[in-house]
Amino acid sequence: MTKDSEDKFLTVSAQPVSTELKVKGSRFIAHVFHVINTEQANSVYSNIRRKYHDATHNCFAYRITQDEFRYSDDGEPSGTAGKSILQILDKNNLIQTIIIVTRYFGGTKLGTGGLSRAYSQVAAEALNQTNIEVKTRYVTITVESNYDYHSQLLDYVNRYKGIIGKTEYSDKITLCLQIPATRFNDFNSEISALSERGIIILNKDD
Repeated sequence: MTKDSEDKFLTVSAQPVSTELKVKGSRFIAHVFHVINTEQANSVYSNIRRKYHDATHNCFAYRITQDEFRYSDDGEPSGTAGKSILQILDKNNLIQTIIIVTRYFGGTKLGTGGLSRAYSQVAAEALNQTNIEVKTRYVTITVESNYDYHSQLLDYVNRYKGIIGKTEYSDKITLCLQIPATRFNDFNSEISALSERGIIILNKDD
């Protein structure tokens, strides 16, 4: 596997999507959102809970990275809702994604198997309406450079396939850069060796 492929991941588009499924009188409403961290995921979930405050359950699953995920049954039998939604995310290899499924009970119990199928189905149907995007993992840094060696810094950015963002010019040049995650350590080593030439990494944001 190349570094370029290691930096790629699948996620949903920034445009939220929702869909609804009815099973024996119960309404299942699924919402899909792109989220970049747990704070945003929790905020999105809180907003949906407020919007559907009269619902019987508001269940969810999100995965931010391969190792950072969470799910909740919100009162449904254990393992029937949140885990079923998470399995749909995993089946589609999605990260930075949250799926929230709101249920209005329709008077007929579905049983654990029926519940799992309903939550899985509506989550999958919502994803089918969502645009899946391939994105790149970046490390965002702010770099300060003097004018004499600015072109050398740009050469390094191009070599490591970085992206140049906001640039400010004063007595020195300050740049916001995005460097592919798997290339950052090598880039950092090269730039650190240039500190005597006035090229300094001011801060780093993973």
